Amino acid sequence: MKSGFRLLLVPLLFLVMAATAVPTVSKAASDQVVCVLCGDYTFDEKQAARATFEGKQIHLCSMNELELLKKRPDLVWGVDPVNGHRVNKIHTMFTTDRKVKVQKNSRIEMWNRRFFFESAATRDAFLTSPERFTREPYQEK
Repeated sequence: MKSGFRLLLVPLLFLVMAATAVPTVSKAASDQVVCVLCGDYTFDEKQAARATFEGKQIHLCSMNELELLKKRPDLVWGVDPVNGHRVNKIHTMFTTDRKVKVQKNSRIEMWNRRFFFESAATRDAFLTSPERFTREPYQEK
């Protein structure tokens, strides 16, 4: 009876240890946000400036950008890289994040960038061949 109990106990202990282990992986993607204005910077949600604009919760690099957004609401509009149509970056539910090459001075760096799309169809077209719709390296603004 004791050996049967041990055979049951070992896998049970393993499951408990696995379930309570602290992951050593870096931050989860859900902890990362993108500034809705620039779309080029990914940062920790704790560091984001949060605001409500057009009835939606948004993240910004700083509250200065909220003032800029109030003066120039046209800045919430982006361009779908596939069809060139205007897309409201706050309200679209079709986005994808991708690492892109950016030229900063004379160096090339990899940055996270969010792309905004008019529809699932244009997002899917982009995902099948992103190099067809982007020109890298981007020049730092």
